[in-house]
Amino acid sequence: MEQQIKTRDMNLLNFLRKYGTALGALVLFIIFSFASKNFFTTNNLLMLLRQMSMLTIISLGFTFVMGAGGFDMSIGNAAGLINIVFAISLIKSNSFLVALILSILCGLAIGMINGTLVAYVGLPDFIATFAVGSIVYGIKMLITKGNPIFFPDDIPAISVFIGQGYVGPIPFPVILMFVFVAIAIFTLNKTTLGRRVYAIGGNPVASLYAGINVKKYRLITFLICSFSVAVASVVLTSRLGSAQPLAGEEFLLDAIAVCFLSTTMFGDGEPTGAGTFVGAFIISMLNNGLTMMNVAYYFQYITKGLVVILAVVISVVLGRKMNLKI
Repeated sequence: MEQQIKTRDMNLLNFLRKYGTALGALVLFIIFSFASKNFFTTNNLLMLLRQMSMLTIISLGFTFVMGAGGFDMSIGNAAGLINIVFAISLIKSNSFLVALILSILCGLAIGMINGTLVAYVGLPDFIATFAVGSIVYGIKMLITKGNPIFFPDDIPAISVFIGQGYVGPIPFPVILMFVFVAIAIFTLNKTTLGRRVYAIGGNPVASLYAGINVKKYRLITFLICSFSVAVASVVLTSRLGSAQPLAGEEFLLDAIAVCFLSTTMFGDGEPTGAGTFVGAFIISMLNNGLTMMNVAYYFQYITKGLVVILAVVISVVLGRKMNLKI
């Protein structure tokens, strides 16, 4: 009898540890639905999904870096620079394809620098990526002098469609987001790359002795992250119809929050593709719901911080209780 009670308690703790944050998201959704009559409407939900699409795409790339035990502090400034590169190259070439390729190459160059400094030079990832982000910030301000760059009227239609267009009733950025979510979940769960990313994040020394090229795979995670930032930045620029020097900076803190929320869901303290999607939904839902309730923006920052702390603390406490019961 005692063993049955212990097993039942373990199952409950394990369920709460894996799905407690997702249940919390459901509770928040219900609260906002009652608090604002316009929250639970088709138009607002589609707007919420479109708003979270760019954050989700960036956070999925960040998930690979974090899954391998790394960190990337440059993503906010990188998004801003790519935003500018896309706008300028689109105006100069009047070709969406050229602008897209140059934007992705710009992102990959930043990822390559980050990955090389961290994996091959051996700098701490926080310091290296913070320094790279600072350099990138200086470059984008040097280029723009702090001024926005607006699209002309004669740019290719696809340049606007990718951020503002619809496929039927669904915004195109939402479709793009779900494609990235599916690819990330498959890659992390079903491929050698995903297994090695998690192995390196769990124990890089053991991974090295197991024959995994730790340096190469850590570099790959930074490239994946920077590619995701580039795609999201192109969508952002298209949606705004202009390049704003400070655009994208808010992605850094939100992506960090999303990935820490991801570690509290569906896994044993590891960020996952599905967890990142739910985390992005929570952060975006907070932004959307609190705005609709006319909550001041500074309280929104406070609320997001408290939600992340609460989710992580609950996960840690439940994990300790499980270990004590084993």
